[in-house]
Amino acid sequence: MEMESEIKPIVLPEFKYFKGEKEDPFPEDDIRRNFWWGEMMFSRLRNLEEQFKVYEKEVIEWRKYLLKHKPNQAARFLKENSNRQLCIALYIALLWGKWCPYDDQSWLVEY
Repeated sequence: MEMESEIKPIVLPEFKYFKGEKEDPFPEDDIRRNFWWGEMMFSRLRNLEEQFKVYEKEVIEWRKYLLKHKPNQAARFLKENSNRQLCIALYIALLWGKWCPYDDQSWLVEY
């Protein structure tokens, strides 16, 4: 059985920030670090296609929520990202919420 540290990341064409680097290439105060970290974590998930299937169902509801509660920010965000990129963004939102529960995640629409 493969140990967690041995899992090799898979760089997906949908990624905007993570290109397989071992360390975050962005400056400390750069919001792109959050996206890089989330994509890097997503790249280490097992069965990525299954993960997309799971998140695609949730993205439908997330899209409705964003349009209802954050219509100004959501319009560009939803237009500029494919469904698969929205799955990754949702994963980042959930992961960030787990580790930084008091962050308002307003930066997420910059993905």
